[in-house]
Amino acid sequence: MVRAKTILATCAVLYFLSQVLFLVNIQFPRGYDFDEFHYVPSAKQFLQMKENQNWEHPPLGKEIMAASIALWGDRPIGWRFLSTVFGSLTLVAFYLWGLALFKSQRAALLVAGLTAVNSLLYVQARIGMLDTFMFCFTSWGLAAFTFSWNPENPAALNRRLLIFTGLMMGLATATKWSAVIPWILCLGLILLIRLLQYWKTSFGPRPSPDDWYHVSLWKGIRVRDFLLWLVALPLLVYFIPFIPLLYTEGSKKSFWDLFTMQKKMWEGQLRVVTAHPYMSTWPDWPLLKRPIWYAFDKEGEKDAFVRGVILLGNPLIMWSGVLAVLLCLRDWIAERRREAFLITAFYAALYLCWIIIPRKVSFYYYYYPAGMTLSLALAYVFHRAERTNSPKAVRNGGLLFLLACLALFIYFFPILAALRIQANTFQNWMWFRSWI
Repeated sequence: MVRAKTILATCAVLYFLSQVLFLVNIQFPRGYDFDEFHYVPSAKQFLQMKENQNWEHPPLGKEIMAASIALWGDRPIGWRFLSTVFGSLTLVAFYLWGLALFKSQRAALLVAGLTAVNSLLYVQARIGMLDTFMFCFTSWGLAAFTFSWNPENPAALNRRLLIFTGLMMGLATATKWSAVIPWILCLGLILLIRLLQYWKTSFGPRPSPDDWYHVSLWKGIRVRDFLLWLVALPLLVYFIPFIPLLYTEGSKKSFWDLFTMQKKMWEGQLRVVTAHPYMSTWPDWPLLKRPIWYAFDKEGEKDAFVRGVILLGNPLIMWSGVLAVLLCLRDWIAERRREAFLITAFYAALYLCWIIIPRKVSFYYYYYPAGMTLSLALAYVFHRAERTNSPKAVRNGGLLFLLACLALFIYFFPILAALRIQANTFQNWMWFRSWI
């Protein structure tokens, strides 16, 4: 058992170090970075209490950006500061998520380390986009939900964890609708466990707390409690950020317009059909087939220099992480491991949902939540080696793997952080033509 003081100290260190990393050079790009073109003007409309033109997304993310602009002004740090805060909080959430899964400080630190050098987090923490805020709330919610997946927990602790999960899911969905997927996942997993318990299912005479299913899981929690904390509470939280929209300049909206807004948003999502040079499809994302240049600004005499920002997951994490998920799937089926089951469920839900979500245009950044969970799968591989009779070199391989990922992060850093590079050198980082 990891001591509370150790956990708090680790969270503080992770937050501080990542916040420093994210803030350095935050003034670049000097102009709007990719979807900041949509969200920054929308955030400023909230500050002016004018009719919001970015009505196809829920308002919370833009309200957070409005608060950031109010703090730091209408300039790059104002557009992005709270993104860095939420990025750091996401890193802390992944450390806690690792603790919830593995009950090991070493494994949780490996999760945090891999998350930190996964360039997805670095880039998303330095841009004013809804996905950064949405996935921060989602990560905290899923970490709490994972902590509750323990048959040895007292009912009082699980109540607090599930209430927190519901709160986070409501905030995440109030930021971007794609958060409905992990919310539904939590409800679906609870329903599955309750059905198995109702049918008195048992996989053996002495079930282990490490088994993905246990007859005592969420003991003392009633069905109406689940409905209250994971349905009613998130819905209430979801609608609260919409209230300022009723009081914008010249608005004649009433309370009931909160519901008509939802229909309008749904229709707006379905109408997004304009082709984009960086659009991609869900089979492309794990392969890193088509990343996104968020910015590519030319500088100097005769445009001799450029500053670019590319959203590109750390290749070592992205490619080996998919293999790690397959190992988790195998261990869930063969050994009924709790960690393997949850990691498989989280990744599958966050990735495969894009097969059925009715979006006619999609981008690599949709893979951000699923790609981030690969650090959990990779940490599972090394944690698994430690608890089995694997060779010592394999058991101690986590640090070497992390260092290799760090080396790749440093290698790509100039085109992640908008550093000034010679215009004729950026292709040195382009391993495939489809990355250009």
